[in-house]
Amino acid sequence: MSSMMMMMIKTTTSSKRDSKNVFTTHHHQKQRGRHHHHHHRVAAISSSSFNKNNDNGGGEYDYKQFMPMKEGEQNEEVLQSTDEEKMGRAAQYMRELIKRQVRSNDLPRAGSLTDSTVLRRKGRLKEQDALIEFMVEMHKTHTTEEVMLKVEGWIDETLQLPKERRQFTRLHKMVPQVGYFFHSLPLTKALKEYDEFSHLTKRQYVLPNFAEIRHILNIAQVHVSAKDVRLVTFDADGTLYQDGKHFEDDNKMIDKIIQLMELGIHVAIVTAAGYPGQPEKFEERTRGLLDQFKKQKLPPNITKYFHVMGGECNYLLNVNETYGLQFVPNEEWATVEQYGWREGKDLQAFLDRAEIFLTRYSRYLGVDCDVMRKEYAVGVIPTTDTIYENLEELALAAQAELSTSDIPFCAFNGGNDVFVDVGNKHIGLQALMKHLKVKGSQTLHVGDRFTLTGNDSKVRESASILWVANPDETTFFMRLLYRDILNARVL
Repeated sequence: MSSMMMMMIKTTTSSKRDSKNVFTTHHHQKQRGRHHHHHHRVAAISSSSFNKNNDNGGGEYDYKQFMPMKEGEQNEEVLQSTDEEKMGRAAQYMRELIKRQVRSNDLPRAGSLTDSTVLRRKGRLKEQDALIEFMVEMHKTHTTEEVMLKVEGWIDETLQLPKERRQFTRLHKMVPQVGYFFHSLPLTKALKEYDEFSHLTKRQYVLPNFAEIRHILNIAQVHVSAKDVRLVTFDADGTLYQDGKHFEDDNKMIDKIIQLMELGIHVAIVTAAGYPGQPEKFEERTRGLLDQFKKQKLPPNITKYFHVMGGECNYLLNVNETYGLQFVPNEEWATVEQYGWREGKDLQAFLDRAEIFLTRYSRYLGVDCDVMRKEYAVGVIPTTDTIYENLEELALAAQAELSTSDIPFCAFNGGNDVFVDVGNKHIGLQALMKHLKVKGSQTLHVGDRFTLTGNDSKVRESASILWVANPDETTFFMRLLYRDILNARVL
């Protein structure tokens, strides 16, 4: 291959998705399951380490992978300093994020925001959002600047009305499934920052894709939330660490979590995993983080800002004096108004009904599976190779079948399993916010499952959200959030 052709491949800014990987199979492991600490869902991008020096805004950035250089002819230091002078911090972080994803996936071509393992393996099923899809479609008749300006104005118009009247706004008429907004979103400003890295507005033939619009929305949300955020909550698998993994000592989110806590901001992990009466199981999933609390000898006035909400909404834990986790008594946080449905025969009858449906529909779809029953959950775990789309079908069918129940629930595709949980993250987050005396406008939830069959989607009703595709993106946005918080407090 000629050197010119090699250079063209290196400098390509948008990669074609590997269409042959739309369908994928998953191999059963006996002890996996979303409620077990050895659970493995469809893996997201493998995580590698950020340069710690970059947290202070300094450090060297290796941009070789993205520059149209010929061997031996480009000066790396000149290119780096020139790029840093031109780009804002968001653009620098974004470029580093893409470089990291390319390396971790060993991709022999230029990086793309849709080049993650998650999107290649799950395809359209991982990209479901009415507003983002609407914004992508708008590009057929509008420029990106026009799209962001119009949507920003429609959101402002929506915020002028009380919640019960928002369905009459122009945005809700065009996108009936649009989520709840707590803030105006500076989308035009976020586009300018993102454009410093991507040069998206210069493209004539390739329209912005789902992931790019998602990133612009996230950047706008970070900027506005930083002004008065008091609680940041995270999904666990696929958001803080890779699916089926746990907090390891080298997880770059550890520093970010501690930084937020030191600023007096509550941090909570809101997870579907539930272990009644077993705080040690929750400790196993957060071991690397708890070990750092102990290593740094964080005082109680700092560790009090860390919480774990397990089983979607059914168990609340905090840090004890030995840097372990302990259950918070229900009477201190679970009000009768929010949790009255947890008692009595109706709950067990609901779980029985869910179990019968999941097992029967699994057989109908030809999915051999084991059943896992918990105190507040029941699920099926495939024992043989299966197709991801069949798990989506099973989750949606369970939602429809159980929709007449008076018991609040969440039926979702965990990637390698399908579970029905009693309650959902919306209830859990509402209870936590009430316990901490925090408003929805002061809360930011970070998750990777906001799709129709994801268990993060309900959170939209409680707080502002950041939709990430993998732990690398979580680290990127938390770096940006921390910088914005510092700037807001200084100013």
